Amino acid sequence: MMKVLQIENARKRYKKTVALDGVSVSLGEGYVMGIVGPNGAGKTTLMKAILNLIRLDDGSIEAFGLDHLSDERAVRARIGFVHEASYLFDQLNAAQLERITRAAYPRWDSDLYHQYLDRFELSAKPKVKTYSKGMKMRLSVAVALSHEAELIIMDEPSSGLDPLVRRDLISVIGEELAKDHRSFLISTHITSDLDRIADYVVLLDHARVRLAVTKEELSDEYALCRGGRDLLKVDTNGYFTGIQLNDYGFVALTTERANVKRKFGDKVVMERPTIEDLMVHTLAEKK
Repeated sequence: MMKVLQIENARKRYKKTVALDGVSVSLGEGYVMGIVGPNGAGKTTLMKAILNLIRLDDGSIEAFGLDHLSDERAVRARIGFVHEASYLFDQLNAAQLERITRAAYPRWDSDLYHQYLDRFELSAKPKVKTYSKGMKMRLSVAVALSHEAELIIMDEPSSGLDPLVRRDLISVIGEELAKDHRSFLISTHITSDLDRIADYVVLLDHARVRLAVTKEELSDEYALCRGGRDLLKVDTNGYFTGIQLNDYGFVALTTERANVKRKFGDKVVMERPTIEDLMVHTLAEKK
């Protein structure tokens, strides 16, 4: 399987603030990776480093087997970028934006671009500055998907969008995944969007990778557990992560679904954890 993205030991510091502290991740062709974590964890810094918007202090980044610095032009031509703040030109309309953008991408598909404008109900005539936040995001998605990009990078793509627009965005991603050679790297704090589409989840915390898990591992090995407090003895606490007490007992995460089932039987109710469960209970655990 070809590695679309390979990041090794990425480090970045802003004066006294460590933004990335030895981050290593890789993404294979045709997969979706979700990057989650609290504010300030390093998600946006990582995205900017991949796009060469900032320079790392140490470490390396390769995309499609190419160095993202020495082969920057070739790499950028194969990447689409969607950002919540949107780097679109507000004084232009969608038609003018196309004329500027297609010059940067050898594989620009004008017909596909206008198909997305129609799908997203975006007129090509009004200036972008008249668009709502949701409309600007949809235009950003249309641009990112219209030049046969093999890797789509999305930084908070659904932030501030209403549920219908978010659903359509996830639907578009699902359709694009059905195409050959297309991968997605999505950073978001709306983890429910990733529950449906992510093949891998990477949790960043304090500029480091705290956890990396596949959807198969999340389904087969992890579980959200509920049980009575009487089960929380010293010799059983090792089974659970991020224990939270409530009026009915406790809720916790386990990475040992099979062992918990054997040891506690029906005394513990287990269910498949969401990505939010994974994030909340992992971060609640003392380092």
